[in-house]
Amino acid sequence: MKTFLLLLSFFWSSCLFGQSIKIGDNLQQEFDKIDTPYFFDAPSFTDWAEGSGMMMIASKPNPNECDYVFLALKDTTLIGAYIDSQLKILLDTEGNSILSIASDFMIIPEWAIKRHAKIDATDKTIYTILDNMYAQALQADSGDVSEETLLAYSKFASDTTLANRHIAILYENYRTIMSGTALKDVQPPPEICIPIINKLAQECLALYGSVPAIVNIYQGEALESAGEIDKARVHFKQSLQTYPGSIPIMVYNYEFEQNAQKKKAALKLLKKKYPNHWMVKGL
Repeated sequence: MKTFLLLLSFFWSSCLFGQSIKIGDNLQQEFDKIDTPYFFDAPSFTDWAEGSGMMMIASKPNPNECDYVFLALKDTTLIGAYIDSQLKILLDTEGNSILSIASDFMIIPEWAIKRHAKIDATDKTIYTILDNMYAQALQADSGDVSEETLLAYSKFASDTTLANRHIAILYENYRTIMSGTALKDVQPPPEICIPIINKLAQECLALYGSVPAIVNIYQGEALESAGEIDKARVHFKQSLQTYPGSIPIMVYNYEFEQNAQKKKAALKLLKKKYPNHWMVKGL
Protein backbone atom coordinates (compact mmCIF):
# COMPACT_ATOMS: atom_id res chain seq x y z
CA MET A 1 0.00 0.00 0.00
CA LYS A 2 1.32 3.43 -0.91
CA THR A 3 1.90 5.81 1.97
CA PHE A 4 0.24 9.20 2.29
CA LEU A 5 3.57 10.88 1.62
CA LEU A 6 4.21 8.93 -1.58
CA LEU A 7 0.74 9.75 -2.85
CA LEU A 8 1.26 13.43 -2.16
CA SER A 9 4.64 13.25 -3.86
CA PHE A 10 2.93 11.84 -6.93
CA PHE A 11 0.74 14.93 -7.16
CA TRP A 12 3.57 17.41 -6.61
CA SER A 13 6.61 15.58 -8.01
CA SER A 14 7.57 18.41 -10.36
CA CYS A 15 7.27 21.36 -7.97
CA LEU A 16 9.87 24.12 -8.15
CA PHE A 17 10.58 25.22 -4.62
CA GLY A 18 11.57 28.60 -3.38
CA GLN A 19 11.00 29.91 0.09
CA SER A 20 8.91 27.39 2.01
CA ILE A 21 6.99 27.03 5.22
CA LYS A 22 8.92 25.78 8.26
CA ILE A 23 8.73 24.65 11.86
CA GLY A 24 7.67 27.52 14.11
CA ASP A 25 5.60 29.28 11.45
CA ASN A 26 1.99 30.17 12.18
CA LEU A 27 -0.14 28.00 9.92
CA GLN A 28 -3.15 30.30 9.84
CA GLN A 29 -1.07 33.40 9.15
CA GLU A 30 0.66 31.68 6.25
CA PHE A 31 -2.69 30.51 4.89
CA ASP A 32 -4.15 34.02 5.15
CA LYS A 33 -1.50 35.23 2.71
CA ILE A 34 -3.26 33.31 -0.07
CA ASP A 35 -5.48 35.55 -2.21
CA THR A 36 -7.41 32.69 -3.83
CA PRO A 37 -7.10 29.19 -2.33
CA TYR A 38 -7.55 26.15 -4.56
CA PHE A 39 -8.88 22.94 -3.03
CA PHE A 40 -7.98 19.35 -3.95
CA ASP A 41 -8.94 15.98 -2.49
CA ALA A 42 -6.21 14.49 -0.29
CA PRO A 43 -5.26 10.80 -0.52
CA SER A 44 -6.93 8.57 2.04
CA PHE A 45 -4.49 7.47 4.74
CA THR A 46 -6.54 6.37 7.75
CA ASP A 47 -9.73 4.64 8.86
CA TRP A 48 -10.40 7.41 11.35
CA ALA A 49 -13.55 9.38 10.56
CA GLU A 50 -11.72 12.68 10.88
CA GLY A 51 -9.37 11.64 8.09
CA SER A 52 -12.21 11.21 5.62
CA GLY A 53 -12.60 14.00 3.09
CA MET A 54 -9.31 15.69 3.93
CA MET A 55 -8.19 18.43 1.60
CA MET A 56 -4.99 19.81 0.14
CA ILE A 57 -5.10 23.58 -0.36
CA ALA A 58 -2.80 25.32 -2.82
CA SER A 59 -2.18 28.97 -3.64
CA LYS A 60 -2.36 28.35 -7.40
CA PRO A 61 -4.69 26.39 -9.67
CA ASN A 62 -1.73 24.23 -10.69
CA PRO A 63 -0.27 22.73 -7.50
CA ASN A 64 2.96 21.91 -9.37
CA GLU A 65 3.74 25.61 -9.26
CA CYS A 66 3.42 25.83 -5.47
CA ASP A 67 6.18 25.79 -2.89
CA TYR A 68 4.01 23.74 -0.55
CA VAL A 69 0.40 22.76 0.07
CA PHE A 70 -1.72 23.10 3.19
CA LEU A 71 -3.46 20.10 4.75
CA ALA A 72 -6.95 20.51 6.16
CA LEU A 73 -9.75 18.39 7.56
CA LYS A 74 -13.02 18.20 5.67
CA ASP A 75 -14.36 21.20 7.60
CA THR A 76 -11.31 23.19 6.32
CA THR A 77 -9.58 23.17 9.73
CA LEU A 78 -5.86 23.48 9.01
CA ILE A 79 -3.66 20.83 10.61
CA GLY A 80 -0.40 21.11 8.69
CA ALA A 81 1.47 21.53 5.43
CA TYR A 82 3.25 19.20 3.04
CA ILE A 83 6.67 20.02 1.59
CA ASP A 84 7.49 17.76 -1.32
CA SER A 85 11.12 18.83 -1.57
CA GLN A 86 11.67 17.25 1.85
CA LEU A 87 8.95 14.58 1.69
CA LYS A 88 7.84 15.92 5.06
CA ILE A 89 4.53 16.79 6.66
CA LEU A 90 4.67 19.70 9.09
CA LEU A 91 1.97 19.46 11.74
CA ASP A 92 0.29 21.68 14.29
CA THR A 93 0.26 19.26 17.22
CA GLU A 94 -1.10 21.62 19.88
CA GLY A 95 -4.03 23.24 18.09
CA ASN A 96 -2.43 26.69 18.38
CA SER A 97 -1.68 26.98 14.65
CA ILE A 98 2.07 26.75 15.26
CA LEU A 99 3.87 24.12 13.18
CA SER A 100 5.75 22.06 15.75
CA ILE A 101 6.96 18.82 14.15
CA ALA A 102 8.11 17.53 10.77
CA SER A 103 6.96 13.96 10.25
CA ASP A 104 7.53 11.23 7.69
CA PHE A 105 4.07 9.91 8.55
CA MET A 106 0.65 11.48 8.34
CA ILE A 107 -1.16 11.50 11.67
CA ILE A 108 -4.25 13.31 12.91
CA PRO A 109 -3.30 15.63 15.79
CA GLU A 110 -4.95 14.71 19.07
CA TRP A 111 -6.58 18.15 19.45
CA ALA A 112 -8.48 17.64 16.19
CA ILE A 113 -10.22 14.66 17.83
CA LYS A 114 -10.55 16.02 21.35
CA ARG A 115 -12.28 19.26 20.33
CA HIS A 116 -15.45 17.33 19.42
CA ALA A 117 -15.00 14.26 21.62
CA LYS A 118 -17.16 13.32 24.56
CA ILE A 119 -14.92 13.45 27.65
CA ASP A 120 -16.20 11.20 30.41
CA ALA A 121 -14.06 9.97 33.29
CA THR A 122 -16.69 7.39 34.22
CA ASP A 123 -16.38 5.73 30.81
CA LYS A 124 -13.34 3.46 31.06
CA THR A 125 -13.83 1.65 27.75
CA ILE A 126 -10.59 2.80 26.15
CA TYR A 127 -8.66 2.30 29.40
CA THR A 128 -9.95 -1.26 29.62
CA ILE A 129 -8.97 -1.91 26.01
CA LEU A 130 -5.43 -0.67 26.66
CA ASP A 131 -5.26 -2.89 29.75
CA ASN A 132 -6.45 -5.85 27.68
CA MET A 133 -3.83 -5.13 25.04
CA TYR A 134 -1.19 -5.14 27.76
CA ALA A 135 -2.46 -8.36 29.32
CA GLN A 136 -2.62 -10.15 25.98
CA ALA A 137 0.32 -8.69 24.02
CA LEU A 138 2.86 -8.06 26.77
CA GLN A 139 1.98 -9.95 29.95
CA ALA A 140 0.72 -13.23 28.50
CA ASP A 141 3.10 -15.96 27.33
CA SER A 142 2.01 -15.94 23.68
CA GLY A 143 1.85 -12.18 23.07
CA ASP A 144 -1.23 -12.46 20.86
CA VAL A 145 -3.98 -9.83 21.00
CA SER A 146 -7.48 -11.26 20.67
CA GLU A 147 -9.79 -10.41 17.79
CA GLU A 148 -12.32 -9.16 20.34
CA THR A 149 -9.87 -6.61 21.73
CA LEU A 150 -8.78 -5.46 18.28
CA LEU A 151 -12.40 -5.06 17.19
CA ALA A 152 -13.28 -3.05 20.29
CA TYR A 153 -10.30 -0.76 19.67
CA SER A 154 -11.06 -0.33 15.96
CA LYS A 155 -14.51 1.07 16.75
CA PHE A 156 -12.91 4.25 18.08
CA ALA A 157 -11.82 5.13 14.55
CA SER A 158 -15.30 5.19 13.03
CA ASP A 159 -17.75 5.67 15.92
CA THR A 160 -17.52 9.36 16.82
CA THR A 161 -20.05 8.91 19.66
CA LEU A 162 -17.61 6.90 21.77
CA ALA A 163 -16.20 8.71 24.78
CA ASN A 164 -12.55 9.67 25.17
CA ARG A 165 -11.52 9.12 21.58
CA HIS A 166 -8.58 11.47 22.09
CA ILE A 167 -6.97 8.75 24.20
CA ALA A 168 -7.34 6.29 21.34
CA ILE A 169 -5.90 8.62 18.68
CA LEU A 170 -2.78 9.26 20.77
CA TYR A 171 -2.25 5.52 21.04
CA GLU A 172 -2.97 5.15 17.32
CA ASN A 173 -0.51 7.87 16.36
CA TYR A 174 2.24 6.35 18.47
CA ARG A 175 1.73 2.89 17.01
CA THR A 176 1.53 4.32 13.47
CA ILE A 177 4.95 5.90 13.78
CA MET A 178 6.51 2.92 15.56
CA SER A 179 5.24 0.40 13.03
CA GLY A 180 6.08 2.69 10.11
CA THR A 181 9.67 3.17 11.20
CA ALA A 182 10.00 -0.56 11.92
CA LEU A 183 8.99 -1.32 8.32
CA LYS A 184 11.63 1.13 7.09
CA ASP A 185 14.17 -0.28 9.57
CA VAL A 186 14.91 3.20 10.92
CA GLN A 187 14.91 4.64 14.42
CA PRO A 188 11.62 6.18 15.58
CA PRO A 189 11.95 9.99 15.79
CA PRO A 190 12.21 10.82 19.52
CA GLU A 191 11.09 14.42 18.95
CA ILE A 192 7.72 12.99 17.87
CA CYS A 193 7.38 9.72 19.75
CA ILE A 194 8.30 10.90 23.23
CA PRO A 195 5.85 13.85 23.27
CA ILE A 196 3.04 11.65 21.93
CA ILE A 197 3.47 8.84 24.44
CA ASN A 198 3.99 11.28 27.31
CA LYS A 199 0.83 13.15 26.28
CA LEU A 200 -1.04 9.84 26.27
CA ALA A 201 0.16 9.11 29.80
CA GLN A 202 -0.80 12.62 30.93
CA GLU A 203 -4.28 12.40 29.42
CA CYS A 204 -4.91 9.01 31.04
CA LEU A 205 -3.67 10.26 34.39
CA ALA A 206 -5.79 13.41 34.21
CA LEU A 207 -8.92 11.53 33.19
CA TYR A 208 -8.63 8.26 35.10
CA GLY A 209 -6.08 8.92 37.82
CA SER A 210 -3.66 6.26 36.56
CA VAL A 211 -1.61 5.27 33.54
CA PRO A 212 -2.23 1.93 31.76
CA ALA A 213 0.73 -0.42 32.04
CA ILE A 214 1.15 -0.63 28.27
CA VAL A 215 1.53 3.16 28.06
CA ASN A 216 4.06 3.15 30.88
CA ILE A 217 6.10 0.50 29.07
CA TYR A 218 5.98 2.42 25.79
CA GLN A 219 7.25 5.50 27.65
CA GLY A 220 10.32 3.56 28.74
CA GLU A 221 10.83 2.04 25.31
CA ALA A 222 10.64 5.49 23.71
CA LEU A 223 13.39 6.71 26.03
CA GLU A 224 15.54 3.69 25.23
CA SER A 225 15.01 4.15 21.50
CA ALA A 226 16.07 7.78 21.83
CA GLY A 227 19.30 6.72 23.48
CA GLU A 228 18.20 8.06 26.88
CA ILE A 229 19.38 4.90 28.62
CA ASP A 230 19.83 6.38 32.09
CA LYS A 231 16.34 7.88 31.98
CA ALA A 232 14.91 4.59 30.73
CA ARG A 233 16.66 2.72 33.55
CA VAL A 234 15.19 5.06 36.17
CA HIS A 235 11.77 4.91 34.51
CA PHE A 236 11.54 1.12 34.61
CA LYS A 237 12.93 0.89 38.13
CA GLN A 238 10.23 3.28 39.35
CA SER A 239 7.60 1.52 37.24
CA LEU A 240 8.20 -1.77 39.00
CA GLN A 241 6.86 -0.18 42.18
CA THR A 242 3.60 0.71 40.41
CA TYR A 243 3.32 -2.51 38.39
CA PRO A 244 5.16 -5.08 40.57
CA GLY A 245 3.85 -8.11 38.67
CA SER A 246 4.68 -6.84 35.20
CA ILE A 247 6.88 -9.33 33.36
CA PRO A 248 7.93 -6.85 30.62
CA ILE A 249 8.98 -4.29 33.24
CA MET A 250 10.95 -6.97 35.10
CA VAL A 251 12.64 -7.91 31.82
CA TYR A 252 13.62 -4.31 31.16
CA ASN A 253 14.92 -3.91 34.68
CA TYR A 254 17.05 -7.00 34.13
CA GLU A 255 18.39 -5.61 30.84
CA PHE A 256 19.22 -2.24 32.37
CA GLU A 257 20.76 -3.66 35.57
CA GLN A 258 24.39 -2.56 35.86
CA ASN A 259 25.40 -4.77 38.79
CA ALA A 260 26.59 -8.12 37.38
CA GLN A 261 25.48 -10.19 40.39
CA LYS A 262 22.04 -8.59 40.54
CA LYS A 263 21.67 -9.02 36.79
CA LYS A 264 22.49 -12.73 37.04
CA ALA A 265 20.03 -13.20 39.92
CA ALA A 266 17.28 -11.34 38.03
CA LEU A 267 17.74 -13.54 34.97
CA LYS A 268 17.64 -16.69 37.08
CA LEU A 269 14.39 -15.56 38.71
CA LEU A 270 12.79 -14.68 35.36
CA LYS A 271 13.75 -18.03 33.84
CA LYS A 272 12.41 -19.87 36.87
CA LYS A 273 9.09 -18.03 37.28
CA TYR A 274 8.24 -17.18 33.67
CA PRO A 275 10.02 -19.67 31.41
CA ASN A 276 7.30 -19.66 28.76
CA HIS A 277 6.91 -15.90 28.38
CA TRP A 278 7.90 -14.71 24.92
CA MET A 279 10.17 -11.96 26.24
CA VAL A 280 11.90 -14.23 28.75
CA LYS A 281 12.53 -16.83 26.06
CA GLY A 282 14.54 -14.24 24.18
CA LEU A 283 16.92 -13.55 27.06
